[in-house]
Amino acid sequence: MIKQIIQQVAEKSPCQFQQLESPFEELDFYEAKDSRFQRFLVVLEVNQLCSPSKLNAQVQDKTPESLLTKPSFAKNTDLVILFKLDELTELPQQEHSIFDIEENAYSLKKHVLYYTTKELDQLKQYLDRGEDIDSLISSSEAFTRYKENPSEETAFSLTCRLFVKLPFLAAPIQESTLEDANKIADQLLSKKQLLTFFQSIELQLDKGSEYKKVMETLIDEQMAN
Repeated sequence: MIKQIIQQVAEKSPCQFQQLESPFEELDFYEAKDSRFQRFLVVLEVNQLCSPSKLNAQVQDKTPESLLTKPSFAKNTDLVILFKLDELTELPQQEHSIFDIEENAYSLKKHVLYYTTKELDQLKQYLDRGEDIDSLISSSEAFTRYKENPSEETAFSLTCRLFVKLPFLAAPIQESTLEDANKIADQLLSKKQLLTFFQSIELQLDKGSEYKKVMETLIDEQMAN
């Protein structure tokens, strides 16, 4: 199921990845359909993590010749390694191996996507209701729950990891939720009883007064008070 989810989000991404035929059950190859992107994606499912060199060799040996001969394949390919944990509490035991793999600069850019069956089942149920991961990652309610208990295995925790580990995904920005910066600044100044002071500075500058002269005058006024 995790590979199906990746296929869906890859195909709907700006790159419009298209899955290529592969005779290997544990390996999937994708190529960007949109001509603006010369990018490739390889998805490898493993039962245990091994050294970066072994991963490189495993993928290299099974990559179709049609991809290996493309000059952009070596530079523009992301390798996503799928690794299932029984529980998230097992993660500390695997963190060193994950770090070694993801920090390995040789050959493909590597991303270890770990997950649990519980996370996957909950995400599948969410998607089966006709929802998508964009709406889930934007849910303030799910985010609040995640902050309160980040180790809880939920559809949201796996979705967050998808956006971190899949470099072609970008979280949607909800501009309507952003507060006006000027309004926030005015509120803070008002609390400090400095709003009138700064408004008088703006008024003098709008009139074309020299900055140095304005500041000297206002400082003198403040000292007098």
